[in-house]
Amino acid sequence: MGKASNFSLGRLLLQIAVGVMLTVAGIWALQGGGDEGIAAIKYLIDARNVESILCIVFGIIELIAGVFLILELFIGDKFGSLGKILMLIIMIVWIVAIVLIDFFGNGGLFHNGTHNFLKWLYNFACHLIVLGALIVLQN
Repeated sequence: MGKASNFSLGRLLLQIAVGVMLTVAGIWALQGGGDEGIAAIKYLIDARNVESILCIVFGIIELIAGVFLILELFIGDKFGSLGKILMLIIMIVWIVAIVLIDFFGNGGLFHNGTHNFLKWLYNFACHLIVLGALIVLQN
């Protein structure tokens, strides 16, 4: 029998997709926009200055983590624990974002989400796919 290979096309595609997604989300956050993580920060924090600082910091974290994921494809895991810590921070914020947006936010399950249940379910599934990819890439 042949030797088992560590190469996985699915993992490669996930790593490229999540790396690009985080890089773009980080750039958007630095430009004043953002993804679901930024939306969760804005939902939780009411103080304008603190909110802006946290959004910038999270944008930088997303940008660096995305670049690390893409670079890892070419140079291996040279960043070690720093990349894992950044990914852990992103996972925590993503979980908070899922709870706030998909359950308590506008159109969330507890706030008129049952009006169009299939749309809510689809968005929830998309958010879980990203969380699952983050978890897979963390290991």
